[in-house]
Amino acid sequence: MQQQQQQQQHLMQMQPMMAAYYPNNVTTDHIQQYLDENKSLILKIVESQNSGKLNECAENQARLQRNLMYLAAIADSQPQPPVMSGQVHALFSG
Repeated sequence: MQQQQQQQQHLMQMQPMMAAYYPNNVTTDHIQQYLDENKSLILKIVESQNSGKLNECAENQARLQRNLMYLAAIADSQPQPPVMSGQVHALFSG
């Protein structure tokens, strides 16, 4: 079990921009793993800021940034459905 988690973590580290090249291989479970890790990283960042561990904080911030860039690349690679003019009006008339 621990080995599987380490392998998943290693894959997550090795794929910072792979979504742009392989968007069809991304699953919702894969994205959820990143979201869960990001939540954990944010908590670690706050904790390390509060305790003055600046090196640890910077490392976690860098990893969070890589994860966010990866998720943004996935989102950008997804086709967007066309928006009809009535939908646009409904969005802005609130």
